[in-house]
Amino acid sequence: MIFLDFAKPHPVEKSCIQHFRMVKKDKRSVCARCGHTTHYCNKANNSHDCKECGYRTTFQSGTVMDYSKLSFQ
Repeated sequence: MIFLDFAKPHPVEKSCIQHFRMVKKDKRSVCARCGHTTHYCNKANNSHDCKECGYRTTFQSGTVMDYSKLSFQ
């Protein structure tokens, strides 16, 4: 997917964040720290936090945006 294909349906930052959140939610994530598979969405930090140990994984983790300081859009 090229940037313009992504930008058209996600014209504002909020819709981009929702897209990243849904992609993460659809994947079966395993906590990198404890191996637990249940997470909750932390909207304040744009992350999924492990319910067992609290380890935080950003919505950008595991994507081309991993470790990026750029905005979602």
